[in-house]
Amino acid sequence: ASAPEDMPQEPEECKPPTWLDPAAASNAAPETSPAAKSGEKKAEDDKVPLTAEELKEQEEQLEIARSLKAIGNQLFGEHDYESALQKYTAAIEAAPQGHKEQAVFYNNRATCHFKLGNQQDVISDCSAALKIDPDYSKCSLRRAQAYETEKKVCEAFDDFQRVLKLDPSNRIAQDGSKRLEKPAAEEREKLKEEMMGKLKDLGNSILGNFGMSLDNFKAVQDPATGSYSISFQQ
Repeated sequence: ASAPEDMPQEPEECKPPTWLDPAAASNAAPETSPAAKSGEKKAEDDKVPLTAEELKEQEEQLEIARSLKAIGNQLFGEHDYESALQKYTAAIEAAPQGHKEQAVFYNNRATCHFKLGNQQDVISDCSAALKIDPDYSKCSLRRAQAYETEKKVCEAFDDFQRVLKLDPSNRIAQDGSKRLEKPAAEEREKLKEEMMGKLKDLGNSILGNFGMSLDNFKAVQDPATGSYSISFQQ
């Protein structure tokens, strides 16, 4: 059984969800991250160093949080996911805000949500962990699986791609990217068409005040430069 950090492991391999693979609908159950940006790195470098007293307080907070996590791991191993979730929540609250270990506690709680089928909570906790540690590939992978289960194919594909940038050999991310490449492209094209339709409606509503519409304008692309010229037609 997969377990939380020090025990939640890499998420189990994710079969295509039933909405993507109708043939598996009868027996399929939902199964079941590049370097930090330079700006974020600079922000870290610019942080004022903690005093000895502050470091001591931080370490005391971490010790409490780690103890809570250890209890959560034990409960997770006993498949008591609800109780484990509560311990990881306590660990998140006890840990110094924004500390890298807090990302681990968020990931562990996301694992419990995953086991309990709370996909939106998985996404929320993984997102919180990734704000703290953008290179947390395990979280990106888990969030990708939750996104896919929720039929958010573009987001899922992007997270699988994010994992592959960090770990090109990750087979689950490879399979997920291959599986979702076409559906994600189709979804983006659909969204693009919807947006263009809305923009056209908006343009026509404005031009209508002058007795014109976008149909009065013709865009011609220059094959040499790729730029467009606009001409007006009555």
